[in-house]
Amino acid sequence: MTGRPVGALAALLAFASLANGQTDGPKGWEISGIPALNYTPDDKFGYGVVLQLFNYGTSGRLPYVLTLQPTVYLSTGGRRDFTLFVDAPDAARTGWRVDAYVGYESQEAASYFGLGNSSVRDERLEEAPNERYYKFGRKRVQFTTNVQRQLGVPQLRVLFGAGASRMLIREIPQGATRSLLSDELDGREALEGWSNYARAGLVWDSRDRETHTSRGTWADILVQRADQALGSEWSYTRVTGTLRHYVPVSPSLTLAERLIVQNVSGAAPFHDLGTVQTSFKPQEGLGGSNTLRGFARSRFLGKGLAVLNSEIRWRATRFELLGAPSSVTLSAFVDAGRVWSDKLELSSVGSDLHVGYGGGVRLGRGPNFVVALDIGHSTESAAAIYIGMGFLF
Repeated sequence: MTGRPVGALAALLAFASLANGQTDGPKGWEISGIPALNYTPDDKFGYGVVLQLFNYGTSGRLPYVLTLQPTVYLSTGGRRDFTLFVDAPDAARTGWRVDAYVGYESQEAASYFGLGNSSVRDERLEEAPNERYYKFGRKRVQFTTNVQRQLGVPQLRVLFGAGASRMLIREIPQGATRSLLSDELDGREALEGWSNYARAGLVWDSRDRETHTSRGTWADILVQRADQALGSEWSYTRVTGTLRHYVPVSPSLTLAERLIVQNVSGAAPFHDLGTVQTSFKPQEGLGGSNTLRGFARSRFLGKGLAVLNSEIRWRATRFELLGAPSSVTLSAFVDAGRVWSDKLELSSVGSDLHVGYGGGVRLGRGPNFVVALDIGHSTESAAAIYIGMGFLF
């Protein structure tokens, strides 16, 4: 989420105290969360809660036996998000990692700036009564699930997954008489309906730990196929490669980098081009808190995508909070990326890049609970503020 936080620091500290106190390693259930309080010009005042529930079992298994991560977010500008993520790293001690994500999202003013790496924002087109010219209304129901299994060596896993998503489009958002999307459609019906897919991939994970990672590599190659045979309105293939690498510079300093390259072939609708595959739940990009900080969410859309995130993370202090080991980590980051309208072109991956940079702070408590605050700067935003949970990668 972006915008100006309302009482952010006090709220973060207050919700951090919801976690159960631990004197030894965590056992049983641990409940943590933060309030989702912010303000943006389109969503207006936002409010809700982001929770994380971790079960470590009676023996304190790491990273956890099960996590449940529900989110409820509403705003006075007409946004409604209800999501739940579930992950079991060793489901019922079978050796299979199982995760699932289900969500309902309703936005009166989702961003749309057109396709291509050179899409522009002309502020003259955002004058009354069309302040939302670069917006459209959408409602989406989405479900995804994945299973992973060790393949030969402990670091290598095979992944299989499936998902279904139904999108409803309102090309002219509420409160406007015209939008970029309505101009492009020019009377044609909006591209909406079901996007159903199956996917498979390989995952390499040699990290020392999943949260507060200080060394190792986490990489995956994923192939996703949406097809009319699966009930989808469209047929297309998405191939995504992600490389994350962590280098310990000193005991308290880590260099973390992530490279994502993605290509879509086939007849994917514009709203599916804003999806970036991961080993777990899908993310949105290029732009926003998950990929290119300092730019609007899904600011740049295209069939090809590349993004590089570089962070230097300094664990500035360690202490105890309610009986559990805790820390504050400061970070500085640079994000750079671009898209291609038709296909990924590796020959031009280093040209015409959009760049965001900034800094952040993480308040960590126990092995998994992390409150995140990032501030990103770009040519389109002086200070975009993101409040959430965990590290970017």
